Amino acid sequence: MTMTTIKINTPPPYLTLARDEHLPVVMSVAGTDSSGGAGIEADVKTITAHRCYAMTCVTALTAQTPAEVFKVHPTPKEFVQKVLDVNLQDMECHVIKTGMLTVDAVNVLSSKLRSLPAEERPKLVVDPVLVATSGCALGGSDLVKAIKEELTPLADLLTPNIPECFELVGQKSKIASMTQLCELAEKVSNATSCSNVLVKGGHIPWDDEQRKYITDVLYVGSESKCIVYKGNYIDTTHTHGTGCTLASAISSNLARGFSLGQAVYGGIEYVQNGISIGCEVVKSHITNNGPINHVYAIEIPLEKMVQDECFNAHDIVTKSVTLDQIPGEGDFFQYLINHPKVKPHWESYVHHDFVKQVAQGTLKREKFRFFIEQDYAYLIDYARVHCIAGSKAPTLEDIEKELNIVGSVRNEMGQHEKRLVEEFGVKDKEYFQKIQRGPALNNYSRYFNDIARRGNWQELVASLSPCLMGYGYALINQKKFITVEEDDVYYEWCQTYLSVWYQDAMARGKELLNQIALTGSKAELDTLVTIFADVCELETKFWDAAVNYTSN
Repeated sequence: MTMTTIKINTPPPYLTLARDEHLPVVMSVAGTDSSGGAGIEADVKTITAHRCYAMTCVTALTAQTPAEVFKVHPTPKEFVQKVLDVNLQDMECHVIKTGMLTVDAVNVLSSKLRSLPAEERPKLVVDPVLVATSGCALGGSDLVKAIKEELTPLADLLTPNIPECFELVGQKSKIASMTQLCELAEKVSNATSCSNVLVKGGHIPWDDEQRKYITDVLYVGSESKCIVYKGNYIDTTHTHGTGCTLASAISSNLARGFSLGQAVYGGIEYVQNGISIGCEVVKSHITNNGPINHVYAIEIPLEKMVQDECFNAHDIVTKSVTLDQIPGEGDFFQYLINHPKVKPHWESYVHHDFVKQVAQGTLKREKFRFFIEQDYAYLIDYARVHCIAGSKAPTLEDIEKELNIVGSVRNEMGQHEKRLVEEFGVKDKEYFQKIQRGPALNNYSRYFNDIARRGNWQELVASLSPCLMGYGYALINQKKFITVEEDDVYYEWCQTYLSVWYQDAMARGKELLNQIALTGSKAELDTLVTIFADVCELETKFWDAAVNYTSN
């Protein structure tokens, strides 16, 4: 028997953003769904997808599929009490979201919330699971009474579907217009003593003569107004668990600090995408219903969405600072490189021995060749991230800037190609597509990919800036000590980053850093500091890899 040892790079540098991350916490108090599409299972997946930490308190076990609920086993009252006690005793909790409840669970939860000091009481989002999307009744009159009397007066938001609205107000009514839907939301608010009510309108598709659409209506009692969220009607059977998912998405957004209007918008967006994508996990004989896709990557952060015109009517307040409030007396770049979290990594980076050896011609040629190869592969990733940054940029001008940078990167790759051909005798054009990526490059790329996937435009700019700025400053530091002959490839490489066009690019980079500093809160600027520090460290390790390279 042979034995092979595989070394795991733990933790990889690209995960440094998540190190000791303070995640918002959402607790789902609900029943299970053994098939995974609704209930606690859907809640946990949704909360996690929104970068929040999920806790649970199981009120009932169910044997069910998207087609039918076969059996329900309620959790004993004493056990629900114990779970709530220990969770809230030892864990942070920012929002509690409820789903399927029993009368006992309602009483225990309401009593627990009332016992907490006001400053320690989590926000409460109540999804009154009384009638499933499929039409199955899940609660009787006793449960309706308990929810209305004990729980909804404590809630920050109530999220019934239309059949559940009828159960809560005690009568059915005709819904033939948007006005009537808004009136229904107000009636639910009055009947439940809950100021904010989101009526989920998926049961009633509307038709504007061009296409079908659905509406969700948010009634804000403190302002006596309704906000109508209009979305595309999707002709699909993948709707199992939509109510649970929507309430969990909204809860997660509230836990992350978004306003009610923003949180609801982001929740609807998430559910719409989950329905559109769908997932084929049921067997062929189940044709009437299926779950939505909870695990797709959220491509556009809600932070970006709130800047879009769709929020014009939502009283959105954007957190920002003014130019004179930019840290570093208006120069965010100087603030960054002198920040205690950044400075040691920045200094190691721009005073790196790799640059000293290149400037003095003492770096072995095989090490320089390795660096050029790795940098060539890196620049492909660098260009790709700039393209993604362009897709997230707020203005057309910013998009154009990113595209121009991609063009400059391609020119730099062309210089690397020339060096490898003329200096190192590379003749095969396919050589450049077969470059073996070293560990330092892989770690750097993973970090980039992580930022590109989940970061906003500002975070992407912060991650891309150290490369641009650091090379220029590293060569400025070595300018007086360049002793290599002018016809040497080392000299040509040094002069690239001392050239007028590169220094101009650095000046534009500084302007861009100041620009992104204008758009963020203090917490957001702190995140940019962390990213800048992380990338400076990755750049340092990238040059370390070249200095320490040995050919086999």
